Amino acid sequence: MRAIKGLTSGGGAAGGVVTSVSTTDGTLTTIATVAVPASEVILIKADIVAIKDDVTEKAGIIVYAVYANNAGTVTLQGGVKYPHREVPTGWDVTFVISGTNVLIRVAGNVATNIDWKCNRVTLGV
Repeated sequence: MRAIKGLTSGGGAAGGVVTSVSTTDGTLTTIATVAVPASEVILIKADIVAIKDDVTEKAGIIVYAVYANNAGTVTLQGGVKYPHREVPTGWDVTFVISGTNVLIRVAGNVATNIDWKCNRVTLGV
């Protein structure tokens, strides 16, 4: 039996890694980057909260997906899942493959100052 290991290269196994970013428009902005090691499969789970600067709009999102790296090619296994997604119109969270990384990206609205925080946990084998 092989042990399942938490990834340190992708940033965080048990406790997760917390990152934050601010947005002022609808441009997708990277809040976290997760490396997908060669010959591994990883589960990425992100809990994301956001708030508009005047506190009139807020968001809470839980998102997860499984990715595999086969000889340097990263692929999504199945689809990205959103078990909880409470967001104002126009706000978004996505996972995007970039080389051997997965980018966690957020977007707000034009002329809207939003602070985002992401707690991500990555588990791989």
